[in-house]
Amino acid sequence: MAYSVTPEQVASITDVEVAFSTERLLPAWDDIPDEFKIGNEYTRLVEAIFYGRPLPQCNIEIADGLEPAHVQRCTQAHLKSHGPKHEHKMAGVAYMLSCFTKLSPVKESEGE
Repeated sequence: MAYSVTPEQVASITDVEVAFSTERLLPAWDDIPDEFKIGNEYTRLVEAIFYGRPLPQCNIEIADGLEPAHVQRCTQAHLKSHGPKHEHKMAGVAYMLSCFTKLSPVKESEGE
């Protein structure tokens, strides 16, 4: 079965899940495309969030029906999880984000 996540699922992350973590919406390792296992712009964004590094220069467009706060809570709750292997968590959260966001590089004139 192909992985999918709905705006309602993203918005359903509870305060308890934000505080203590969840794997509820994390895709199975076999459902994650190889480009996320190797690394791409989404994995670089997730790694920056996880390690507290500066975010990559990009615009983030969130799908209709989602609030930025819901995306943040969902990302935060899944990155806190100690259950999956680190590689699975990073690739899975990146793939999950790609299902409801679109990243585009910032043009040089925009970043100034």
